[in-house]
Amino acid sequence: MRIDAHVHIAVKEGENPMSNPENVIRSMDENGIDKIVCFTFGTGLDNQKRLADAVAPYRDRMIPLAYVGPREKDCAEQLLYCLDELGFQGVKLHPYVSNFCVADIEMLRPIFEILEKKRSYAVIHCASEDFRNHPSMFERLGNSFPHVLIQMAHMGEVMSTKYAVDVAKRVPNIYLDTAICSYAAVNRALANCPDKVFMGCDYPFYKFEMEIHKQLLVAKDTGKNQEIENIMGGNFTRIFDIDENNNIKHKLYT
Repeated sequence: MRIDAHVHIAVKEGENPMSNPENVIRSMDENGIDKIVCFTFGTGLDNQKRLADAVAPYRDRMIPLAYVGPREKDCAEQLLYCLDELGFQGVKLHPYVSNFCVADIEMLRPIFEILEKKRSYAVIHCASEDFRNHPSMFERLGNSFPHVLIQMAHMGEVMSTKYAVDVAKRVPNIYLDTAICSYAAVNRALANCPDKVFMGCDYPFYKFEMEIHKQLLVAKDTGKNQEIENIMGGNFTRIFDIDENNNIKHKLYT
């Protein structure tokens, strides 16, 4: 099973039409993608409700997460509503867009206490362009909430990949995704923690076929075909129980 763990869905006018649900499904079919983890382009409860409606016809293939801003006073209530009423399966956080620092444990505590109680999971933007989300900050967050699986999106992109991989090796509940990462970054992760990497393309900013081609090039050049198949879906299905309704629970921190 191939799973892309980092996809944006358009939920209102003016957003990238490539990310309309029907276009995403078409591209998934063209590229042999069975399931995706998805979220909106922005925060706000209205956007999350629109996402619930947008993915409803495709819920057997789309695993929605709530995109929440930790600075919003009702962020915990928004997350609970998304998890309990909309059937979402975790949270997406973006330190740059929402202007918070991954090292601010107290700001994140209300969100992560909910995730920990529900054994849910978080996808957090981690790139090298901003001081608020350096990979080293994820170590303290992961250790503070050891029952929350944290997906370090972009795994530091290009300049900070080494630090991201080092953190994933040290912290059991920190995982990586390959969205917009370089060929060399995938090679580094493959050499150091191949069982802790999920394929992601950050669609529509990066296309499914581009990400798949990158993964297959690494497999061709390293001979590690099974490890790359695991990154492209096997790791996700090993880590998460996925029921008949496409609800997920991680197996490792129950």
